[in-house]
Amino acid sequence: MTWVLDGKTVRRILVTRLRYLGDVVMSTVVLTALKQGDPAVELGFLCESAAAPVLADHPLLDRLHVLAAGRRGRDAPARSSHGADSSAGIGAMATVRELRSTGYDLAVDLFFNPRSAVLLRAAGIPARIGGARSWRRALYTHTVKSREDVLLAEAWEQTAPGGLGDHLCRLGPLRHEETGLEFGPWLTRQFAATGVLPQLGPRTTGEMARQALAGVGVDPDSPYLVLAPGATWSSKAWPSRRWSGLAEELAARDGGKMVLLTAPSGKSGPIGPAVAIPPGRGGVLPVLPLKAVLDVIAGARAVVSVDGGIMHAAVGLNVPTVGLFGPTEPEIWFPYDRDPRFAVLAHQPPCHPCHLHECGAFSCLPGLRVSEVTAVLAGLATGPVGPERHAVLGVHAERVSHADLRRRDVT
Repeated sequence: MTWVLDGKTVRRILVTRLRYLGDVVMSTVVLTALKQGDPAVELGFLCESAAAPVLADHPLLDRLHVLAAGRRGRDAPARSSHGADSSAGIGAMATVRELRSTGYDLAVDLFFNPRSAVLLRAAGIPARIGGARSWRRALYTHTVKSREDVLLAEAWEQTAPGGLGDHLCRLGPLRHEETGLEFGPWLTRQFAATGVLPQLGPRTTGEMARQALAGVGVDPDSPYLVLAPGATWSSKAWPSRRWSGLAEELAARDGGKMVLLTAPSGKSGPIGPAVAIPPGRGGVLPVLPLKAVLDVIAGARAVVSVDGGIMHAAVGLNVPTVGLFGPTEPEIWFPYDRDPRFAVLAHQPPCHPCHLHECGAFSCLPGLRVSEVTAVLAGLATGPVGPERHAVLGVHAERVSHADLRRRDVT
């Protein structure tokens, strides 16, 4: 089985999404699709150092190219990660040389910002797929504006909804040689029954994660719950009184252990006083490197997280996850809730979605009650599978258009 672009067989493909942890996790659906269509294709991935730990030892990757992360610009705090070493990775020119020596036939740029566009062009990769944004489109050999360029939006939503489809549509110029189908029709046929979800590599609990868990009285080999309140924007943060209330309610219900991840410097923690974990039920972990955070998540029985990279990583690690949403669209950024392991909660006032990093009239996340979260969390383990479960838990029971869902108050 092979992929073809403009009549030429593609044997070695570089995928790049330079930054933002959640987007890098979501982009792994591109690796899944490419390998499903051609198990023999060689795949590489280029990202900045902050996100590299999520792709280390990924089973579908033959090579991981790590670019030293820049620390300038308005979004610099969001480009950091848990304890990430900003000096890790190599510089731009060394990256160009590394990519040239690998001999890729095709590069698929899922970020298409100036840095990635210039790097791929300088590396001399003969075919380059990217976005049609401003002057950068001249640096690609093929451009895709949106999923509508590849296939009808309705068909995409059935197979690769939301942000997953936004990543996958960049493969639109490819054709699957054996079936004779263009990428869009091939994808919807190949994944019609199952859909496609992000996938990270299997993990074992490393020594740093084990010590951190043991330090708060949690046995790394026994079930525990992870609470992840750290947010890139203050408008994505759930108030600390809610987190403390959730911990108290969960401790009273099942007596299980839980840990709370501490947000690294530059990220917003929960709004208000420090979150308290009931005595004897676990505790607050110190800031950990991303690798150790992933180890902690991989060993969890479930994760409750605000909208952010940790939430996506939990999904990619196949850990049951509840996502708590504020100013952004869950239908785009949590396209996972058809799977019974994953559920989303979002109060959507008339101003939603606002995409504001800070909000003086902040009402969406503060309006989300502890009882709603505990009900959804319990349903992940005990509720019936299928749309009926989502209806009972208050999450949209069927996929609807983005416009329709924005008008709803999902409770």
